[in-house]
Amino acid sequence: MNKQEKIKSFNPNEPALNSNLFGLPFNEDECDIHVLPAAWEVTVSYGAGTMEGPTEVAIASAQVDLYDEGFPKGWERGIWMLDIDQEWLVKGEDLRLLAMRYRQAYELGEIGPKELKIQKNINEQCGLFHIWIQKQTAVILRKGKRAILLGGDHSTSLGAIRAHKEHYGDFGVLQIDAHADLRPSYEGFEYSHASIMYNVLQEHLATSLTIVGLRDYCHQEADLIASDNRINAFTDRGMNKALFAGQTWTQVCRSVVNTLPDHVYLSVDIDGFDPSLCPSTGTPVPGGLSIAQFTYLLDAVIASGRKIIGGDLVEVVPGKGQWDANVGARVLSAISHRLA
Repeated sequence: MNKQEKIKSFNPNEPALNSNLFGLPFNEDECDIHVLPAAWEVTVSYGAGTMEGPTEVAIASAQVDLYDEGFPKGWERGIWMLDIDQEWLVKGEDLRLLAMRYRQAYELGEIGPKELKIQKNINEQCGLFHIWIQKQTAVILRKGKRAILLGGDHSTSLGAIRAHKEHYGDFGVLQIDAHADLRPSYEGFEYSHASIMYNVLQEHLATSLTIVGLRDYCHQEADLIASDNRINAFTDRGMNKALFAGQTWTQVCRSVVNTLPDHVYLSVDIDGFDPSLCPSTGTPVPGGLSIAQFTYLLDAVIASGRKIIGGDLVEVVPGKGQWDANVGARVLSAISHRLA
């Protein structure tokens, strides 16, 4: 049975009857969109558990009904999640323990030769992991598929963005995030989740960076935002000030969209949303977007004629009751429907 025959015979009204992402009937080759899981959280600095995100989001996807008001036939494209790489999973767990030992010494101001060796090892291994992600994403893109990286912490996006740069050339990054992630390093880790967008700009992977939902950042990041004309920041405070003064969300979205080039890579840290939607994420911050605001913004990007060429969803920590994973699955679905 080919894909078109499966579409005709599949009943999207039934509950998920298989273990595929969203319970879809397609095999890997038949899916237009491939999800690369990145179960990696070596440098997380507060709450942990995001390495469990890909597995739990996949499980929760079975609870997502397939009808989308804006994309009634969106499920027909097919979305497939690749297997989690067990070798990197185990290595990441070991490195996470080393990072915790290093961090304890760092916080006590007791960094010696042993700790510096740990730091160097973690930076090197994280670098190798990002190269691996880059290669895996490149394979997906060469097959003519669209790629979504599913983290893991936000550092995992680097390899995916590198691969999209190689494949598509110039594009801008639209970052949904409570944090700027523009630190040159954090706690001595060059590939920290707090440094992802600094690394993207340093490697000239994006022509522009537009951050939406920003509400927790340091002086150094504020200075960089003010001095680097590639960066456009729509802070939570700034957007709410505009709304309170009488602007509509449509007008705010228009301002965001106007900063974007024709091709857009979408990077979604779930803590960009109101923490009632993601209470278990590692660094929740009061404020943030609603799901409705998020999807409206993405639709405004598309309506403008711009194309979302790829993306990622990171920092989903399942938590108790699977609420965060449930929200994550719905965000993943929303992203997948809007890829060019």
